[in-house]
Amino acid sequence: MKNFLEKLLKIDRRLIFLALAILLVFPIVKPLGLPNLNLGSEVKSLYERIEGLPPRSFVLMSLDYDPATRPELHPQAVAILRHAFRKNLRVGILTLNAGATGLIEEIGERIPKDIAPEKVYGKDYVILPYQPNPVAVMTQMGMDLYQIYDKDRDGSPIRDMEVFKGIKNVKDMQLGICITGTAMLDYWIAYTGDKFKFPMAGGVTAVSQMGYAPYLQTGQLKGLVGGMKGAADYETLINHKEKGTSGIDALSLAHLMVIILIVTANIMMLWLKYL
Repeated sequence: MKNFLEKLLKIDRRLIFLALAILLVFPIVKPLGLPNLNLGSEVKSLYERIEGLPPRSFVLMSLDYDPATRPELHPQAVAILRHAFRKNLRVGILTLNAGATGLIEEIGERIPKDIAPEKVYGKDYVILPYQPNPVAVMTQMGMDLYQIYDKDRDGSPIRDMEVFKGIKNVKDMQLGICITGTAMLDYWIAYTGDKFKFPMAGGVTAVSQMGYAPYLQTGQLKGLVGGMKGAADYETLINHKEKGTSGIDALSLAHLMVIILIVTANIMMLWLKYL
């Protein structure tokens, strides 16, 4: 027995890594839906904000993240979009980050496929082209958005699109959401939210989440989704579990395996000591 325990304690660490990799395959392929009871209050605030908007309200979504932060932020964008369409809201999608254009194209392709197949482009949603100089864009959108956006990503004029009916600037919109891995949300708050009294919410990486607590306390942010946990929380609220839930499931299983290994190793060490 003693020899067996000693050999077990000296097991090749590569076998442990292999076991961990096999364990993580299952939630990554399909969300397990492990219990997620501790939902963030900031996430619930954004959910309730969207939930309370009248039908056909206009929501502006600025997806300002790139492939480096995609795992945390892309699930946030998909979950919020799904909720907005479910509530029959109009959605304008844009980016002020050149690295996000490909990700927006991916979302644009997913909307008619599985996010909201019943929604019509130009009537229920629109995707605007990338524009440089974020501050100029934000400021202009507070006055007359058509001075900086006259066409959509495909080059079609937007002024007469049904989705923009009654919309001239952000003052005619009901909510703005910036999802970003940079400080772009700070700019949206300062140059659009505060300046034009435009309700703003955001989605950020987990490491940046705590830095936005003052904005939440002052009411400058109406809600905040932080990291993959925030995405999983939002998916729980809309009852549609996807990549955010998969990520948290995988993380939970990895933590559980590490805890089990630590406890088991300590028990074995004590057993050998007193055997």
